[in-house]
Amino acid sequence: MKVTRKKRGSVSIPTTSTGDIAFLLIVFFMSTTKFDVKEGVKVLLNKASMADQEVPQTQIKLTEREMTRLEITESGMIKVNTDEPRIYSDAELDKLIRDKVEWREKLSSSSSDPVERALKMLFLVKTDSEAKYSDMVRLVDHLVPYRDRSQISISTQI
Repeated sequence: MKVTRKKRGSVSIPTTSTGDIAFLLIVFFMSTTKFDVKEGVKVLLNKASMADQEVPQTQIKLTEREMTRLEITESGMIKVNTDEPRIYSDAELDKLIRDKVEWREKLSSSSSDPVERALKMLFLVKTDSEAKYSDMVRLVDHLVPYRDRSQISISTQI
């Protein structure tokens, strides 16, 4: 006996509206997605008061007595003022900073000029634009414990 089989129709998925659906999904997700905006670190600066504006300003030329320049090179070495750049260990950095702060305090306390007596050691941290961010953070972490006895200025080379 001969068995006849039914012929099945070919199955196909209609893809004519696929592009329209994809476009609508993209528009939907773009309009409903909320993007996070990173604000960064907020720093509150004091505004000048009228009393500060009336006080005559004196200009001081910064020398090694008032300022210590700490430059971080591309390779992570630290150059102190005019010395050759080299790698500093954590203990050496702490000792260097402590010695500079104490030296400035000693000079300030022995001066009779009230402007010079109020001076603190200024640490100017300059970082090469190709240096690692972690090198700068490490140096600033060593400066932070002395923030009440010194001033810290951070800049990058352009």
